Amino acid sequence: MNAVQIPLFDGTTQPPPDPSHVSPLKIFEIIRRRWLLVLLVTLGITIPAAAGILTLSPYYDASSALMIGTRQAQFRDLQATQTSLDVDAVAINTEVGVLKSQAVATAVAERLNLVNDPYYRAKMEKVPLKAKLVERFKKIIGQFEPPKPLTATEKLQLVRDLLVQNITILNDGRSYIITISARTGRPDLSANIANAFADVYLDFKRHMKIAATWRANGLLDEQIVPLRERLRKAEQAVENFREKNGLIAAEIDHSGSPNAQGGVTVADQQLVETNRALIVAQTDLGAQRARSSQMRSGAGSSTDVLSSPIIHQLEAQAAALNARVASLSTTAGDANPELMAARAAAAHVRGQIAQATSQITTSTDKDLRSAESRVADLSAQVEHLQAHVAKENDANVMLKQLESEAGAARAVYQDYLARYAQTSTEATLQEPEAELISRAEQPLGVSGPPKSQFIVVALLFSALAGVGLAIVRDRLQQGIRQADEIDAIPGLFTLGVLPSFSGSFVDLYRPTARPSVYVETVEAVRTILSFGRNRFRAKTVVITSAGPEEGKTTLALSLAGNTGRAGKKALILDCDTRGPSALDVVRNAGKRTTERSLLTRLDKHELTRDVLPGVDVMTLADWKTPSDQMIPPSVVKLVLTELSPHYDMIILDTPPLLAFPDAAVLSHETDGVVLVAKWGVTTTESLKGAVRQLATYDARTLGGILTQVPIGTAGGVTGAPLQVYRHYGLLAS
Repeated sequence: MNAVQIPLFDGTTQPPPDPSHVSPLKIFEIIRRRWLLVLLVTLGITIPAAAGILTLSPYYDASSALMIGTRQAQFRDLQATQTSLDVDAVAINTEVGVLKSQAVATAVAERLNLVNDPYYRAKMEKVPLKAKLVERFKKIIGQFEPPKPLTATEKLQLVRDLLVQNITILNDGRSYIITISARTGRPDLSANIANAFADVYLDFKRHMKIAATWRANGLLDEQIVPLRERLRKAEQAVENFREKNGLIAAEIDHSGSPNAQGGVTVADQQLVETNRALIVAQTDLGAQRARSSQMRSGAGSSTDVLSSPIIHQLEAQAAALNARVASLSTTAGDANPELMAARAAAAHVRGQIAQATSQITTSTDKDLRSAESRVADLSAQVEHLQAHVAKENDANVMLKQLESEAGAARAVYQDYLARYAQTSTEATLQEPEAELISRAEQPLGVSGPPKSQFIVVALLFSALAGVGLAIVRDRLQQGIRQADEIDAIPGLFTLGVLPSFSGSFVDLYRPTARPSVYVETVEAVRTILSFGRNRFRAKTVVITSAGPEEGKTTLALSLAGNTGRAGKKALILDCDTRGPSALDVVRNAGKRTTERSLLTRLDKHELTRDVLPGVDVMTLADWKTPSDQMIPPSVVKLVLTELSPHYDMIILDTPPLLAFPDAAVLSHETDGVVLVAKWGVTTTESLKGAVRQLATYDARTLGGILTQVPIGTAGGVTGAPLQVYRHYGLLAS
């Protein structure tokens, strides 16, 4: 059977509300209804929490700041000793880990002598609650042993563990700054601890770098001695090879380059000088040969003759004598003595010139032979030296290899010497790659705890706990509490919600009774059944419920009483053969009259008149057959046929559906069935079972009514409707 669609004003329909949806208004309604539970839970948690918060000891916070990655040392190229810090997230987290290490905490505890500090001494002497309980338990079982006094090392370890609990070391992940925060019960102690952590960290990093430098220095020192010996042996091998092969250097190379040659050998130098002398001798030989050739071709015109001063002097004398002879020849005869003397002197001078020329030619030949002899000697020497140098060159191949080995040994030795000197100087200049940018100052006031905030948080938490407990308590009650839950059941539509009432039921329908909310809500239900849409309109109605004691008889009497209140006639047929109760509800001992037409047609049965104004009650408990506990539908049909013309509304009060099928069977003789659900008692599952029972018998279901709803609840008369009722002076009875 499909769920009932709620009709709207425009003729369309909307589906019933989702039962899983909980309106926030319902939460406030639960709080209003269970305010005492919420208040008790709130006070029960807040008061002890506030008392504990007020007893909290004040603390003081102090912070110092370090910047990681600064470079203060002068030398930064010691690749053999250490590498520079790569300042990244891993490096910063590493430094944070160093600051959090037990070694740093121990050093701080020793530096500040925290073992003897009153603050930490009081903490060490304080026995935890768990230890007290264990001690008491051991005393009870007779196994208690007095604790042994702590040693100095154990005290230091205990103080270190307490100190770690008071320190917070953080990096925000976006900078190179590490913040060290200390929290203790004294402002001066907090500042001292924060600064001591920074100082110990810087000293630790400095000592670590110095130790690394000295370790490298020691390693270099260990390597220098074998390197020096290796260099000595390599150089000695070079010199021995030179001496053995006669490769004595004539001059030494002082360039200092590892790859430089050891120097020029004597043979090399002799070969060079002999070559130079040979070239000069060959040049001189060429010149001598040219002079000799010139002398042989014409002695008088040779360069040596022309350049000779003696010949120049003799030729000058010859020229003068020739001039005198020519002069005398013109003036004197051949027999002239002066002419003859002049001619004899000129002949003598020419003889001297010939003799001088002959001497120059002889000297030129001697020089030519001497130059040829010198060239031959030098050529022989060059050939000899070349053979010797070729032999030395073969030895130089091995010499160069030895010199290369010696040069490599010298380079390594010099590099180690340079590193050794550098590390020796660096050890005194080491600085940590971090800088203290802010020292902790003594706080001027208490840092915490924020007692007022804690109390507010405790109040909010306790209030939430109270509300949660109220909601849980409300949810644990599985009964239906609002009309939406009825609408969510397929095949049901909420016809109305009836509030609970107090006082006499009969007094509600006395002619002098003042109107009430209950009467008005019943009036709303009766109006739907009388003037509503065709699917809700009914004259003969079966009233039933899922289980017993859910208010179906009260509802039947209320609808009937409301009909009589409107000046009409209503009849209640009490069809519960197992326990009729309609008359007991109204508690009326009024006059019983006999309806003759019924007696003659339906055997002996009585009709109780005017149990309420305009309301009659007829109990059909005796109409059942001996073989069946249920009233036969034919009997109900006969009664309805006989009495229907006399009443405006006939209501059949039937047993609960989950126990007996009376209502479903008898519904075929009526206009429909109204299901009653008691607020907070009837469950959704039982109501679904009742609807399923009606669907099994193909009964027409008019709708459901939620009864006995407390005024002001989420499912009852609340909000604006209640204000309207109050405006008209209608209150719960």
